Amino acid sequence: MNGLDKIIEEIADDARRAAAETTAQAREAAKRITDRASADADAVEAQARERAELEYNRVITRAQSTGEITKKSALLREKQQIIDGILHDAHIKLVGLDDKAYFEFMTKLLDKYASNEKGELILSEKDLSRVTDEFAAAAKAKGLTVSGKTRAIDGGFILSYGDIEENCSIEALMESERDRLHDAVNGFLFG
Repeated sequence: MNGLDKIIEEIADDARRAAAETTAQAREAAKRITDRASADADAVEAQARERAELEYNRVITRAQSTGEITKKSALLREKQQIIDGILHDAHIKLVGLDDKAYFEFMTKLLDKYASNEKGELILSEKDLSRVTDEFAAAAKAKGLTVSGKTRAIDGGFILSYGDIEENCSIEALMESERDRLHDAVNGFLFG
């Protein structure tokens, strides 16, 4: 081998060593980039899992809360229907009492609502036809006369003091006491 061949051989060997060294460095750099990208991907995946877990828990919590509200609302509606049914039955029972018991109840209403002034007591057509003497006497003692006029009420009476009337029909009294009656029945049944 002559001098030129030797120089070419040395240059080729240097080039191979430089190429091998560059390839090794490139492989190392590629590995670092791949490792960093893999770590970044793992971090992104972990964050995505965490967000998905949080969203899942939020959806589950919201669904449970909505379910509880729906359940409570349905229970409340059912309780209200039961209480309304009981109050309706009480109204029917009051209106359907025999004459003696009914007018004893009506006398208690007179004692509570009449104001010892001159006035009229207006009844339903049904009640006017069955008024007891005791009730008429109780009305008279309060300064009231039983009117010959009737009203379309289902029990109870209308107190008329000139231009001022007070609706003491059973329906009106129960409606005015509705919340208190609901609370009382609710406490008795569900308390």
